Amino acid sequence: MTASSESAAGFPLGAPLDNARYRYLVEQSGDMISTHRPGDWAYTTVNPALVEVCGYSADELLGRPAYDFFHPDDEQAMKRRMIPAVYQHGVRTFRYRSRHKNGRYFWLESTHRSIRDPESHELVEIIAVTRDITPQVKAEGASQRLAQVVEASADLVMFCDSNLTVNYMNGSALAGFNLASCQGQTLKALLSDKSYRRLREQILPKASAEGAWRGGLHLKASVFGQRFMVLSEVLTHPPLEALENQDEYSLIVRDITRLVLAERESRQHQTELAHANRVLSLGEMATGLAHEINQPLATTLNYASGASRQIESGKITDVQALAPVLVKIAQQAQRAAGIVKRLRALVRKTPYQRIEFPLNPVCEDVVEFIRHDLLKSGVRVKLNLASDELLIEADRIQIEQVLVNLLRNAMDAYEEGVFESPLIELHTGSQSGMAQIQVIDFGPGIESGYIDRLFQPYVTSKPKGLGMGLSITRTIVETHGGTIEVESALAEKGRRGRTTFTVSLPLLRIK
Repeated sequence: MTASSESAAGFPLGAPLDNARYRYLVEQSGDMISTHRPGDWAYTTVNPALVEVCGYSADELLGRPAYDFFHPDDEQAMKRRMIPAVYQHGVRTFRYRSRHKNGRYFWLESTHRSIRDPESHELVEIIAVTRDITPQVKAEGASQRLAQVVEASADLVMFCDSNLTVNYMNGSALAGFNLASCQGQTLKALLSDKSYRRLREQILPKASAEGAWRGGLHLKASVFGQRFMVLSEVLTHPPLEALENQDEYSLIVRDITRLVLAERESRQHQTELAHANRVLSLGEMATGLAHEINQPLATTLNYASGASRQIESGKITDVQALAPVLVKIAQQAQRAAGIVKRLRALVRKTPYQRIEFPLNPVCEDVVEFIRHDLLKSGVRVKLNLASDELLIEADRIQIEQVLVNLLRNAMDAYEEGVFESPLIELHTGSQSGMAQIQVIDFGPGIESGYIDRLFQPYVTSKPKGLGMGLSITRTIVETHGGTIEVESALAEKGRRGRTTFTVSLPLLRIK
């Protein structure tokens, strides 16, 4: 074929029938087909597919070396390596970037075959079949970038076959660990029996059915040491080959050690603040507590003194007659001991610990604990407790502190004016899986602009207050997975104010 007497696409006209068929196939082909002149690699024929992809016309291509359109880096590689290889071996495939007529570069892959004279073996021409592989190269680049991200990820990424044998683990996640001891082993050998059983029986079937699983399974394994590792995601990969019928899996495991330690530190800090707040509350209640303890002690002393005088005067001669007096003395002693016990529980610096307990008795105990302060201030508490036992799982001492803070806050609301029959309502109930506590006072109410700052540290309307009570209260409630909200209506002429603090805590169950 020559560049003379050719069609617009560059193929010869008036050729024999076989050549006509060949020309038809070449011109209809979706691949780019061209021939080149030995020496300068100039185009001698091009088919319409090449013209369409590169944007140049046949006249603009014919007679020009193919590498004139290459990216400069690929042009040098073509001249130094590929052309000599085609001359020597006859067939070579080459990837390169070609310049479109609009100036942009795109990726091509050409398979070049040298054609030689049968008798002289002289190189006559080179035939090239070319494909546009730009989408493929972009996909490969994206895969390479993804592989780099996976390898550098702080999350542990594991690839497992259908037998859950680990065949890949990214290096950065387990820096400092012996990866050779993990790769090639099954997950059963790496995980605890409990972790492996749940993975095998629950998580993988769900991932296979839905394509992926997302959650939070704490993993126990000797290779993790003291780290806290959580399986957060499992991806299912269907078999690539038709003969295979077993899924493969990618597991993403996150190291939450820093988060766990930070939570522990935060919890410890919260415990310190709550303890300081309890001690502060104790100082404010010291006079009332002294009076409350003094009452059973004075009563005990009166009973003992009276009995002693009656014995001395001869009015009591039978030991049995002392029994009612001794019972009353014991009751007063138990009452005093109970007060001291509640006092010690309030101020004791205990570690954060969750236990299961009913909410109503806690409300009753706290009201009893501050009973003297209520009497002294003339405030009455009306209990409206749920008929069912609301069981929660929490740190009981801290929940008591929340109630103490809210009740004392409600008591303080009545100090700002003269109110007839000051009353605090304490309600318990449940809604949407949450146990609720409501503390309601009918004092002056709270300005709307002040409500937004109410839970901020050091914000207080009390002359001697530190402004930490409600801040600590919110911290305790949120640490337990709950919320605290406040609604308030200001008192107006002829109408009392009303402030409601609502605490919601996760409800374990109703008994």
